Amino acid sequence: MQSLHGVADERVSQNSVPIWKADFLRYLILFAEGGIYSDLDVSCEKPIDEWIPPQHREKASLVVGWEFDMGWEGNFIRQFETWTILAKQGSPHLWMVIQELVLSFKDKMTEQQVGIDGLTMDMMGDVIDATGPRRFTRGIMKSVGDAFNITVQDIQELLEPRLVGDLLVLPGHAFAASANRYGEEMELPPPLVQHNYAGSWKNDKGGEVS
Repeated sequence: MQSLHGVADERVSQNSVPIWKADFLRYLILFAEGGIYSDLDVSCEKPIDEWIPPQHREKASLVVGWEFDMGWEGNFIRQFETWTILAKQGSPHLWMVIQELVLSFKDKMTEQQVGIDGLTMDMMGDVIDATGPRRFTRGIMKSVGDAFNITVQDIQELLEPRLVGDLLVLPGHAFAASANRYGEEMELPPPLVQHNYAGSWKNDKGGEVS
């Protein structure tokens, strides 16, 4: 496995788009140190010690929650949210996310014949795809797919947490209650967190520039 220092040397962090750096940093820190990442606009609604069901605590090394999973009609893309993530140090699934992200930047630099400081949001496309939830989801699913032969169909439309290998997937009502719709007859537990959708990165610069 390549060292974390080697990934950092790709200099994604030297680009001028703040949201790319913020997304990349959260994955790097969680991989290197483990722990809990949460955006500033997230409030904890239930004690963190109660987030993981007792039967899964010894096995889960990465905990993610669906952002879009229930109540969406038509052709939509399921994705894990990235405003709250729990991980043990050295998660191979996070490593896959990091590798895929760096490779996509290197490919785009070659295609556009620019250095990392020359890449723009127009070149990379939607932030959600470039470094955000869809990039995160694709990397995680590639990793668990390779390791455990799991597909999105195996873990979609969840009503309770599901453990696949060492990945614990929480249903949409856990971390993204406002983004999912359930039948009125369903009795759901209170959300674990509330995301207040400040969206400070949503401008033509990808966030504030100091």
